[in-house]
Amino acid sequence: MTLLNVGAALPSQAWAVVRLLACLEKAVPLEEARALLSPPSIRGDKTQDKPPFDKAISTLEELGLIRIEGEDRQLSLAGLAVALDGQDVSAFGSALRRAILDPAKNTSLGDSPDQTGPRDLTRALSWLLTFDPTDPMDWLRAQNEQREALRPEAGPVFSNHTRWLRFNYWAPSLGLAGAPLFQIEEGNNANRLVPDCTVAVRQTLAELRQTDVRINAVELLRTLREQLPVLPGGAHSRAVGLRSPGDTAAGAALSFALLRGEDEKWLRLEHDDDAQHVLQVQDPDRSSARPVSAITILEAVNG
Repeated sequence: MTLLNVGAALPSQAWAVVRLLACLEKAVPLEEARALLSPPSIRGDKTQDKPPFDKAISTLEELGLIRIEGEDRQLSLAGLAVALDGQDVSAFGSALRRAILDPAKNTSLGDSPDQTGPRDLTRALSWLLTFDPTDPMDWLRAQNEQREALRPEAGPVFSNHTRWLRFNYWAPSLGLAGAPLFQIEEGNNANRLVPDCTVAVRQTLAELRQTDVRINAVELLRTLREQLPVLPGGAHSRAVGLRSPGDTAAGAALSFALLRGEDEKWLRLEHDDDAQHVLQVQDPDRSSARPVSAITILEAVNG
């Protein structure tokens, strides 16, 4: 499975399978699930590409989110998907992101061009998150920007327009990118992304369950990079040869997410004049970086 290739599922197709199993609250035979999600009337020509249901099954199984057991091939949720209720698509996005970014599934990211599993998507996310969230990325620009961006052993991020189009589905579903405010609807520039990781950051902070506790900003930066290793300075980003902004600098994408959090009032950024460890946050309203010594999470809400 290579997530950016057409042989893998799209996030919405994977969600359909997970939602069915979560709502049924029991294991079901594989063929019964197939009949419920893709009846014969919409399965299409068997000579064509693998049906979406089969793509979803193989993708979810490789990510460890479903299992198939027994002679009658009973299909059930597994791993991080077991706790899902089938109603909260944002919770599914969080589970999907954690499964995709799992270090065990992302070995040799910068040492070989191997794209199996989520490696191609992980490299693409790491690359996108090095850019300014206020400057949309389109396919024409991506072709130029990706040149020599990663270590030579890792290869280019996108080899064709189809992979860029699929990335436009995956990155927002994982809470690590979004569509720009104004979208162009013509030609190859129709699909544009901004590296907005706000959703992923908010979900990660909510999972810490430390509401109304002042957390040292530099320590929180380390935690976010551990949980979201595609952020600049994170393990996956460094593995493919991308430059880190430093141990005390948030970088453009994370700075944008933190400032959005403060503006939306689900976190508070604070600064003590006598603080020994200060995080530098890029603020477009200031001529220099904004010093932040502590961050308080105000809402323990996944969103």
